Amino acid sequence: MNARQLKVIAVVLGVAVLLYLPRLFRDSGAGGTLDVGDGFSFVVTDSIAGVDIVLADDAGTVRLERTDAGWTVDGYVTDEPKIRDLLDVIGQLSSSELIARNPSNHANLGVAEGGRRVEVRTVGGDVRRFHLGERDTRSGGYFVRLPGDDVVYRLDGPAGGYLNRDRDGWRPRLIASVDTAGVREILMRRGDREAVLRRSDDGWLAGDAPPDSALVQRLLAILPSVSASGFPTDEEEAAADFTLADGSFEVFSEGSADVTGRRLELAILLLEDEEGGDWVARIADGTEAFRLSGLTVNRLLPEALLPVP
Repeated sequence: MNARQLKVIAVVLGVAVLLYLPRLFRDSGAGGTLDVGDGFSFVVTDSIAGVDIVLADDAGTVRLERTDAGWTVDGYVTDEPKIRDLLDVIGQLSSSELIARNPSNHANLGVAEGGRRVEVRTVGGDVRRFHLGERDTRSGGYFVRLPGDDVVYRLDGPAGGYLNRDRDGWRPRLIASVDTAGVREILMRRGDREAVLRRSDDGWLAGDAPPDSALVQRLLAILPSVSASGFPTDEEEAAADFTLADGSFEVFSEGSADVTGRRLELAILLLEDEEGGDWVARIADGTEAFRLSGLTVNRLLPEALLPVP
């Protein structure tokens, strides 16, 4: 076989691949000329009061709700930037990327009647819905379908990813941020071991002696961004008794908040989860629990700074 024959074969194969690709990526379910129809259009013009993400087979609902105090997810505080990102796009979704027309494809694409759906509620009382299916692993985006319409489209852009989050994905991971320039005193307790760090004009002191400066700097470095590693389940949170905390951490700055001339900047109560290998924690005057990794707690409560009683 000479070079010219090989070239002809390559051209024929290339044309065959190009003809096959539209069928591979866009199964119309009917054959013939592909007609994308009017496309997928989901528009909400009224102010949005809430968004429900109803899981497949009614396995649960992630409820985002506007309240007087801000947005919540299943009653928990949300990460406001994530809510803003969602609101920027959820009311104006559209796509002309047709994937299938035949209802027999709905189950495989995750947009069948029992699949996941999104319900957007407005302040005027209207509710608009669409089915949110699986992610298109070939080209990104998520499969979507309007109720009462058999046609399935691929929705590109960030909205599908936002709506694919579980409850914890909407909650803020940043728990506290403390400006260390003003920190003057840190109280630490881990079990029956306690320590007090005080900043003097000459530097930090633990009692009357200077502590390990490297450990103090590691501790201070984490204070501007104390972040949760995750969140306990509802059952774990209900069982957490912070009146019997295994540890505590308090940070004070100079101020006139009390007679001591100190102002409390941060107070965390901690319960060790030996099975999970981390800690369940709560801001002392807060109501929501979160998890801190063992690494984070070891930086906040370094055992080398806590004398053995």
